[in-house]
Amino acid sequence: MRKIFAITVSSLALAFSTPATAQDADATATAESEAKPIDPARLSAAKNTVDYLFPLGTYERMMRGTLDQMMDQMMVSMGGMRMGDLASAGGVAKDDIPDDIGERTLADISREADPHFEERMKISTKVMMNEMVDLMVAMEPAVREALTNIYARKFTVSQLNEMNGFFATDTGGAFARDYMMVFVDPEMMQSMMNMVPEMMQAMPAIMKKVEEATAHLPPVKTHGNDPFASIDEVMEDADNSDDSTDWEDPENWSPADRELVNKLSVDSDAAFEAYYEALETAQKNAKAKMAKNK
Repeated sequence: MRKIFAITVSSLALAFSTPATAQDADATATAESEAKPIDPARLSAAKNTVDYLFPLGTYERMMRGTLDQMMDQMMVSMGGMRMGDLASAGGVAKDDIPDDIGERTLADISREADPHFEERMKISTKVMMNEMVDLMVAMEPAVREALTNIYARKFTVSQLNEMNGFFATDTGGAFARDYMMVFVDPEMMQSMMNMVPEMMQAMPAIMKKVEEATAHLPPVKTHGNDPFASIDEVMEDADNSDDSTDWEDPENWSPADRELVNKLSVDSDAAFEAYYEALETAQKNAKAKMAKNK
């Protein structure tokens, strides 16, 4: 549970930190036009534009300090979501959600499984954010190059020079310096977090439309409930399938089989959690040892 929580938070952080310009690349541009050589004069002017709007070090400035301070608030907001709302967003009917579960929050459930949930999440998120900073800094030159190409294709030399002339002024420079920081401003991020409840409420209707739109397609055939089945096993099941999945329904299992599966499911969850904790500890110890031997 806590790893899903941490990954979700970090994914949101990555989404918030992605340049809007890069996300909003011209959807109408064809592969053929993108493959055409770009006028060197445009590239030169566009590089100056990117130097103003997205200089080296932008990702670190966005993610270290401003963005990571927002992660705790995001965790609190996510933790406060009711399990009933989360289940409804997943398509579960409200009548099928037990009252003693539906009214409880994600944080309540997580805290029962791990009394140190909040502290563990805070530490985990901090470590993940630090690692993401290094990752994004390494990716920054490629992002800057992509932005340069995009601006060079979208704008003429004259237009780019006008922009650069504005960015060279006191007012333009002030705008350019904080252009990307707007996207991780606390007010902006809070506004985005405020959208989550509305999106959760809309999700069942959206999923229903997805089901209606794909109703003409045959159901997906899987190798039982095994997510690690090989492609050969999946294909064999598809060839031999009678299109009935009643055998997957626990109601059709014997009591002994059902009890054993439930017990092993709990054991596997505990083993999976222990595995990741051991992995994290091993990596941390190795990192400390390597640093000490330098």
